[in-house]
Amino acid sequence: MKLDVYGKRFLVERDGEQWCTYLLGADGKRSPFPVAIPDNLHENELAQYFDDLFHEASTPQKPNVVRLT
Repeated sequence: MKLDVYGKRFLVERDGEQWCTYLLGADGKRSPFPVAIPDNLHENELAQYFDDLFHEASTPQKPNVVRLT
């Protein structure tokens, strides 16, 4: 799943029993991004989880975490 987290794009994938998070660059490359996501968190809860973690980055232009895919 891809998320726009206040202007930064992330890819979050399931790898077995754990979640892996990558920061997506403008050039399409992805870099591992260390975020501790509980293994039992469901996909439909990820946007809210990222909102809770990064809400300090909210701006009037980017007030929400948005699921892209």
